Amino acid sequence: MRHRGAQFWLWTDPRLPHHIHEEVLGDGTQVEVRARLSREGITQVFIGVYDNHGIMLCEEFHDRGSDETLCAALKWGALRAGEIVAGTQAFVAPHRVQLTLGTVITDESVLALRRMEMNERERFKLSCEDAWSEYLAAKAAMLNLMRAPKVDPRVWADHKERLKQAIDRRVCVQRAYLR
Repeated sequence: MRHRGAQFWLWTDPRLPHHIHEEVLGDGTQVEVRARLSREGITQVFIGVYDNHGIMLCEEFHDRGSDETLCAALKWGALRAGEIVAGTQAFVAPHRVQLTLGTVITDESVLALRRMEMNERERFKLSCEDAWSEYLAAKAAMLNLMRAPKVDPRVWADHKERLKQAIDRRVCVQRAYLR
């Protein structure tokens, strides 16, 4: 059970439908990202980070504008949650695997399939496939950027971070298998 803070209670409105991305990291940290459209048509995002006992570490919400889709808002929220998690953790040497959030799945049919009962082996196989496909996509994006004649430094940093997180995710999945 999560101990909600004031930001959650200010943001919440049970009459407005929303999409949720929840994740539990390897150290037990719980991440919750919610996206919805307000009555005025503005996309809003709530981000909550909780420790392994459900105690709030950070909660915040943002108005993302009227032109942003809920899927894009969820992905942005997951990236922001990753920044929050990185800011709450103690220093980890760069050569060690960092904790990264999983990919945000927005396709309802894929989510429904994942919610079905699966055994541990199927769950592991699915996480391996997700990590591999994210790594291939990040690598291809980085290679395209490397071939470009001119690259914006912010775009380069974003792609570099995405590739690093994809590599870390693959290593985390493989280490989980070895345990």
